[in-house]
Amino acid sequence: MAEAIDPTQSSANMFATRVTKLRKLRMLTQAQLAALIHVHDTRITQIERRTGSPPTWEQAWRLDAALGADDLLTDLWKASQRELVPDYVREYMDREQAATDLRFYAAQIVPGLLQTKAYARATLRLGQALTSDDQLRDRISRRLDRQARILRGDDPPRIRVILDEAVLARSAGSPFVMRGQMARLLEEASAGTKIQILPFHAGEHAAMGGSLTLVRTADGNRYAYTESAFDGRLWEGRSEVDAFGLTYEQLRASALSARESEAMIRSVAKGMYRAPHRLANFQLQQPARRGVRGSRHIPRRRSGS
Repeated sequence: MAEAIDPTQSSANMFATRVTKLRKLRMLTQAQLAALIHVHDTRITQIERRTGSPPTWEQAWRLDAALGADDLLTDLWKASQRELVPDYVREYMDREQAATDLRFYAAQIVPGLLQTKAYARATLRLGQALTSDDQLRDRISRRLDRQARILRGDDPPRIRVILDEAVLARSAGSPFVMRGQMARLLEEASAGTKIQILPFHAGEHAAMGGSLTLVRTADGNRYAYTESAFDGRLWEGRSEVDAFGLTYEQLRASALSARESEAMIRSVAKGMYRAPHRLANFQLQQPARRGVRGSRHIPRRRSGS
C-alpha cells in the first residue's frame, strides 16, 4: 500500500490529496477522471500519489474544471510552482506575469520564454541542483507552462530581445537542437517580436556580467531583473531601474539591425554560421627566427673577422 501523503507538507501534496477527495466525492474512478481530462488512467494515479512527473498547467486546469474545484486546484498548482524556485525568482515571475512590456538582454542562452522544449532540456539538464530525470522533466514542464500562460494568454506582453552573439556561437544540445531553436526565434520575429544580435565586435559593455530583463506592468510600474549563473536580483528603485534602462538602450544602439540579426540567426539555422576567431587589441609576437625575412637578429660573426 502506498504511503499516505501529508497535505500540510507542501502545496504539491495538498494538490494531490484534493484531487483524490474531489474525485471520490463525485464518485469517479481514476479511469473515468482520466477520460474527462484526456490522459491515461495511470496519469491520475501518478498525480494522486505524487509519482512520475508533476501535473502540467493544462492538466491542473482540466482537473479543476472536471472536478468543479472553482479554481482551487489551479491556485494550488501555482503555489506549488512558487515553492520550487528561489525567492528572487518568485519575485520576478510575479512581475513577469503582470507585464505589458518585457525587454530581455540574454548573455549566454535564449530567454526561457522563447525556448523550444529540446533547447530547454539541453540547458536545464546542466543545473547543479538537478538530482533526477523526474526533476528535469518537471523543470521543462514548468518552463513550457510559463510560456503558455504568458505568451498565449488573453493579453500577452510586448517583447523585445537582444541576444549576445555568444548565444548563437555556443551550441546547446546538438546542431539539430540549435536549428530548431533558431527556427523558433525566426517565427517569433515574424510574429512581431523584435530580436537583435549584439555582435562580438561591439566590445565591452555594462551588462557583461550577466543577463538583464526590464519589466513594465499595466499599472505603470517598472522593474529590472539581473541574473548570473548562480544568483539573481529584482530591482525596484527608480534610479536603479532608470540606470538599467539606459544600459539596455546602449546595448540596443550597439546591436545589429533586426534584418541583419535575422540573417545571422538564419545562418545558424542553416549551419552556415562561423564565429569570429580573432584577437582584439593585442598581437602575439612569435620569437624571431633566423633566415625569416623581416626578422631581427644579431648576425653571427665570421671567424677571423
